[in-house]
Amino acid sequence: MSAPDALRRGWCPSMARPMPSGDGLLVRLTPPVGSVPPALLHAIASCARRFGNGLIDLTRRANLQLRGLSEATMPGLIEALSNFKGVGSPHEPASLRDVIMSPLAGLDPKALCDVRPIVRALREKLAGEASLHALPAQFCFTIEDGGDFGLDDVAADIRFKARRASGDIIFSVALGGREGEAKPIGACAPSSVPEIAVALALAYLQLRGASEDAPRRMADLLKRVETETLLLSAGLISRLSHHTDMVKGAASPALREPGRPFFMGYGGEEDPACFGMAVPFGQLTSDQLDEIANESEAFGGEVRLTPWRAIFVANRSARKAIKMSPRLGASGLIMREPDARLNVAACPGKPACVRGTVSPREDALSLGRVAQGLRLSSPGGVVGIHISGCAKGCARSTSTKATLVGRDGRYDLVIDGTAGDAPMRESLTLEEAKIALEELHEEIWAELMRDPHWEKHL
Repeated sequence: MSAPDALRRGWCPSMARPMPSGDGLLVRLTPPVGSVPPALLHAIASCARRFGNGLIDLTRRANLQLRGLSEATMPGLIEALSNFKGVGSPHEPASLRDVIMSPLAGLDPKALCDVRPIVRALREKLAGEASLHALPAQFCFTIEDGGDFGLDDVAADIRFKARRASGDIIFSVALGGREGEAKPIGACAPSSVPEIAVALALAYLQLRGASEDAPRRMADLLKRVETETLLLSAGLISRLSHHTDMVKGAASPALREPGRPFFMGYGGEEDPACFGMAVPFGQLTSDQLDEIANESEAFGGEVRLTPWRAIFVANRSARKAIKMSPRLGASGLIMREPDARLNVAACPGKPACVRGTVSPREDALSLGRVAQGLRLSSPGGVVGIHISGCAKGCARSTSTKATLVGRDGRYDLVIDGTAGDAPMRESLTLEEAKIALEELHEEIWAELMRDPHWEKHL
């Protein structure tokens, strides 16, 4: 068992089962399909103040997570949110709600279809099938509309993506991982997506078994069984179609920074006009969430959460979308580049996390300049440094040019890897880690400058 596997608790926090942490209990809330109403945002902000410590995480699965709760305040939280349908309940496992969709579903003019009805139908099926309550906490589905904001970098167990084939809209189906890693198994009609998703999930549960080392993710299962065996168990051998002429939707990357799946600031004159903002280290204050709700109410925008720790506010009026910037920027949200906080991934660490012996987010602020340089040789070209409180690596699961892993109050340094990989150097103080990263930064820049076309890397 790897270090990250050994550190996993095997479940995710929910109203049904809050998770103890260093700053109290954590509770994850899954917003309703589509936009998040301002009234719900205000209610969550109020709950964070009244029942928690006022901090709200925006997770990599586009959920909101309240921190600093307690056994005494949980009943008040449940009561306060009981009138908001679809947020979660104290009787529902968290794993039943991890269906991630294109963040501008129903609004993106480049989308091939509106996937919101499909997502709602799948969530209903997941909730209604008792045997699926056994799905591991990290198991998730992605459903993409083929529009401007794909979910290629989201590691999903079962992936559906809208495509065109012979003039029709179909959904390609792939298993286990990010786009490019996941194994394609065929395609289906839009109306069949929920049924096929459930069949695949049930087959996964049947084949994984119940042993202690049972595979937690679809990709792990496919290392043990043949894909055909899974499809046979799911009853899908003859139900999935195969096309040689599948093409993606006409997505345009014009709004996004190179390598970045989202955009910041005003997004253009198209309908809808969008305003994008990044959440520093994925953590909001209750005041910031209130401000987002206020601006959405004032200018009539739809708030959409993303799996990239960013938030979109879509508005039918470009003039109104532009007006959102001043107040939201003043609240501390990231509106534009350059901003060094975009180039560092960092978890809360101590004291918020019981496993943490370092404070990654505090330390990240002093490493911003070197992170901006290291990002140039990091996969994706955005995050240059990952600072993790432990080997679990909650803030980032993919490879990074430099990863600092907290251990006994110091840092181990991993190069071109993840928090769970073997370190190149061990037990560094923060100052020693800074020196090591500066040296790495200088080496990378020296290598880049030898390229006569070095500007292309910027």
